[in-house]
Amino acid sequence: MRSLILVLLLLNALFLSAQEATNNNLSFDNSLRTESEKLLTEWMDTFLTYQCDNLHPSLNGGVLCPACARIHGRIGDAVLPLMYLADKTHKEKYLLAAKRLMAWMENVHLPNGSWMNDVHVSDWNGTTVFASIALYEALHYHGHLLDDSTRNHWKQRLIEAGEFMLATPFIYSRKREGMRNMNVNYSASATYALYAIGEMCNRPDFQKEARQIAADLKNFFTENDTFLYGEGPNIGSKTKNGCLPVDLLYNVEESLPNMVYYALMAKDTDLLTLVDRSMATHLEFMLPDGAWDNSWGTRSFKWTYWGGRTSDGFMGGYYAMAAQHPEYLEAIHRNIQLLKKATSEGLLYGGMHYRVSGIAPCIHHTFGHAKAITSFLELPPLNITSSQEPPRDKTYGLKYFKDIHTWLISQGPWRATFTGYDAEYKIKGTHPMGGALAMLWHTQAGPVFAATMNQYQLIEAPNMQSNNRKYIMGGTPRIEFMQNGTIYSNLDDLNTDIICDTEKNGYRFTVNTHLVDINQNAPAQGEIPVTIYYTYTQQGLEINVEDCYDATYLMLPVIASPAEEVKVTPPKASINKDGGTLSITCTAGHIEVAPTDQDGRIFNPVPGFSFVPLRIIPNSSEKKIRINILFR
Repeated sequence: MRSLILVLLLLNALFLSAQEATNNNLSFDNSLRTESEKLLTEWMDTFLTYQCDNLHPSLNGGVLCPACARIHGRIGDAVLPLMYLADKTHKEKYLLAAKRLMAWMENVHLPNGSWMNDVHVSDWNGTTVFASIALYEALHYHGHLLDDSTRNHWKQRLIEAGEFMLATPFIYSRKREGMRNMNVNYSASATYALYAIGEMCNRPDFQKEARQIAADLKNFFTENDTFLYGEGPNIGSKTKNGCLPVDLLYNVEESLPNMVYYALMAKDTDLLTLVDRSMATHLEFMLPDGAWDNSWGTRSFKWTYWGGRTSDGFMGGYYAMAAQHPEYLEAIHRNIQLLKKATSEGLLYGGMHYRVSGIAPCIHHTFGHAKAITSFLELPPLNITSSQEPPRDKTYGLKYFKDIHTWLISQGPWRATFTGYDAEYKIKGTHPMGGALAMLWHTQAGPVFAATMNQYQLIEAPNMQSNNRKYIMGGTPRIEFMQNGTIYSNLDDLNTDIICDTEKNGYRFTVNTHLVDINQNAPAQGEIPVTIYYTYTQQGLEINVEDCYDATYLMLPVIASPAEEVKVTPPKASINKDGGTLSITCTAGHIEVAPTDQDGRIFNPVPGFSFVPLRIIPNSSEKKIRINILFR
């Protein structure tokens, strides 16, 4: 009898323990949803203050952007968060705003069923796929709020959009014979858009095309690391370093989530398996503070540290797979926290130093990521533990990703990205190559270096912000020199060799490179070879150049908010960060500060940091540079 009582007590204890664990798991999930919904509400309430009312028929319902001083053609994506809030809060203002918003979208609607990206600025209509997804989800989850006339009109617009996608293989198909490559995010997202519209509107032809596109997409994952590729022109052959065009942010914030939605709806287990592996690979590049490290991607000119300028967000797609990957829930939580930090006065700024540097927020960031947060909130709650850490939390030493010729270093409090990725986009200089320290991050100091375009250009002018300050330069550490107004550096060199050696206390990278301009041309005097050594330890980083060519120097654009105290002397620079001091000490060479704006900084819109441009001049006699970077 006593044994039976003990067994019953044990079973009761196990039941209570399981019940408590379940409550804790639900508590975390509920907490995540609560803070996400709070941020969403803040964004959309502010968004509505920019919506035009009783100004002119061509403006009414449109939403003005405080940074771009115009109405973005993709504001229709906000129909989903507005309809969600209308259903959640029962407040008429959100429903009315959604109807007025979609009425304004008639300004960018074309007879072929597509929506233009912008009015009189960009007639690009490939983004119809994203407008369709937002409108489909708004109708799917909240269509019951609409009167019959409005609901039927919106459904008709969806059908027209599906017919446009069906009739436009140049944008959405993956069969590229006889056609130049179109960025893969369009076809990846068309799988979900076409399949979902087909299901809602009884169009089996849409669903058939979605299945065909999905089948073709299965050939667009790299062989070693399962990166989705196709964000760039050259998909027919690999580069010298074995690379194909990959962009982290377009993959995680559009392509992979939309393929997950499609694969789950269509029960396409083969594609789901590939996407599952790819999502895990991409998560390797999330920093411990929730930032996405797209310092190397082909389209990193639209990188904003917390995500992408005009892409949607990863939350919904990763949440849909979080039952198998509990670390995804923690990743969403951290990214939401970072988005909150980048939000001021109700709008999401395009980088962590935009506001403090006096740069206005483009409203595109707010409505795009509001759409992504809503897609996550629409999914049913998960009863899972969030105790697993994202991969980059761990101090694993070194990881090499062969398909993008890039290394991740994780030692002690330091995280670094070192890249020889050499797949180019349509325009030169969009991301660093030539053996580059693309990211250096510290658990207390945060980002120390973050790569930018090698030369800032408005590659997608309607979707980027101009630099309105006096000075602009790249934010990637580099060896460079200037001749006749042209900068030559290692960052554009396609003829670079990188050797990685494991040492007793860390890792050493030997980079044999050359100084070239943005078009890979050598200077008038001919080829200039350079060897750079990077040594990573748990204490920090050493950069060493043994034989500097005449007039060359090491440029170190060290991230520093204008609010942070900076001291620079010839042998040492120090920056106070969050209760500690980042120090850059010269043991060979001396430090100068390049010209800056009045706040003592140079601001780069991508990924949105201010930095102190430290120029390390080699010793005149020995022509050596040696610096150490530490944080105490």
